[in-house]
Amino acid sequence: MDGESDDSDMSINSVEEEQEIISSTISTSTPTATTTAVNHKMKKKKGVFKKDWLNVKEYSSWLQEVKNDQTQARCKACLKSFSVRCDGKTALKKHMNSDFHKTCMKSFSNKPMIVHYAPTISELQKVSATEATLVYHGVRHGHSYISQQCTMNLVKNLFETTSTIAKSLSCARTKSRAIACNVLAPYFTRQKVNEILEARFYSISFDASNKGNVKTYPFVVQYFSDIGVKRGLLDFIEDSGETALDIFNNTVKVIENHQLQIQNLTSIGADNTNVNFENVLVDIQCAELKLQNEHTTAVDLYRIISHLIKKLEQRLDDHYFGNKAYMILNSLKESDKNKAEKLQQSFESFIKVTIEYINSYFDENRNFYEKLSVFDYHSPQFLKWEYIMDVLDLIKIDDLDKDELYNEYCEIKFMYNNLKNKNVKLNELIKSYILNKNAHNPQSTTYEEENLLCNDSDNEDFLLRDNKSTYENVRSDQLWSYLIDLKGATPNIKKMICYVFSIPCSNACVESIFSQMNHLWTNYRNRMDIQLVAAELQIRKNSNISCNDFYKYITSQQDLLKAITTNDKYETKKRICSQ
Repeated sequence: MDGESDDSDMSINSVEEEQEIISSTISTSTPTATTTAVNHKMKKKKGVFKKDWLNVKEYSSWLQEVKNDQTQARCKACLKSFSVRCDGKTALKKHMNSDFHKTCMKSFSNKPMIVHYAPTISELQKVSATEATLVYHGVRHGHSYISQQCTMNLVKNLFETTSTIAKSLSCARTKSRAIACNVLAPYFTRQKVNEILEARFYSISFDASNKGNVKTYPFVVQYFSDIGVKRGLLDFIEDSGETALDIFNNTVKVIENHQLQIQNLTSIGADNTNVNFENVLVDIQCAELKLQNEHTTAVDLYRIISHLIKKLEQRLDDHYFGNKAYMILNSLKESDKNKAEKLQQSFESFIKVTIEYINSYFDENRNFYEKLSVFDYHSPQFLKWEYIMDVLDLIKIDDLDKDELYNEYCEIKFMYNNLKNKNVKLNELIKSYILNKNAHNPQSTTYEEENLLCNDSDNEDFLLRDNKSTYENVRSDQLWSYLIDLKGATPNIKKMICYVFSIPCSNACVESIFSQMNHLWTNYRNRMDIQLVAAELQIRKNSNISCNDFYKYITSQQDLLKAITTNDKYETKKRICSQ
């Protein structure tokens, strides 16, 4: 049962019990006594949340007060509120014993311990943390360093008499730049690299773009993490050379600089062309947007492309090319049938050529992408063993034990089928799991802002299944991260998942780097150099901490505080550049 049905059952049962008691009272009392007994009983049954419940051991880990409604309680594991108005404390026990709550608690209890921030740090460290927070805020929002210095002076003047920290602030342009380039950017990039090393497999994508007379190359990495697919910016370099050898040398230097293993590189993404389509080819435009989505991977590619081709072929069968084309053809048939037929044939020819063009690129690797769809939650081939074996033959992971893999596969499939049979909402379970993995403040950003689930528009092309009720806004990569975490040790399955989900299906993430570059490297900030631009982009792409949470976070990171406090931050950071 899901959380909502559990809560509704509690309310219905309580009402029925209350009605029986009232009926019994009415049958044995006088009219006046009856009215008094009913009112007394109803007042007695009406309950409110008691803060003492938060101290009870069996409730304290998941129970939360609803500030604006004292007749409700909230479960942090299920992310649901339920009524305590009728049952009071009994409602807590009923919710705690529900199947949905027990399932949610499995992932909730496995979340990383939230760091308790150091209770005592020196005054100097508090000042450094404040300065770094203001720098972080400025970078995230594209403020100039002149604006940074002005803001610092303003804060200092406003709070100088009330705060010793504000009085001690001293972070002008030079110091702000040093913190951004030599502390924050390397720190967040190193965190990404550590996650890549744990995932083992990764892909690299790059592209080239000019900013005036400067040619820039971002190197974006994609890998699988404990909350699904992640991407990050490893390096952003300047190089005037565009030859294949120049690009190859730069790629090798980026890999070596971050001490990654080149044999674990699963794919390389290069430039791709974005094309806009209208009218009859709106289907292509929609498919293109899906391919450029942040969370789309090679696992989703077969479903998206094959469905696009089916749509175009259906248009040919139905001779439908859009409403405007339909109206023009009808109007033309009345005046010149031959011209109308030629126009219709040109529409048909155009769609046929489009299908042939798509197939010319897709056919070569169609078999590979079809096999990968075994990991696509929305595919009919999801979790079919014969497809998994085919994928194994294609990707060839040397240190993988196939017998143990099969045992892990069976356990994962049994667990997944059990979740489906219990009729629980997978999207709610994954939502709870992802939020619980956020060691920074989970309440700082909403679930939708973090793009934790796919949008409804992404579901319009799902292939038909036997049971339509199973359709949910579930991302395949996050489902796998949840299943692996829920099951525990599955080293062989995890190797496969890390491999296949590291493969991107477009260069959209790299293209987005240039958009952010144009946002921060404007004509009003024309004194920026490539090192500063690279640092700001790395901070933006490699960190996901909100500005409000950053101060609390940084005060718990002693190494980071030390780097900001000492003069080491003024050392010039070495950048990769081609010879």
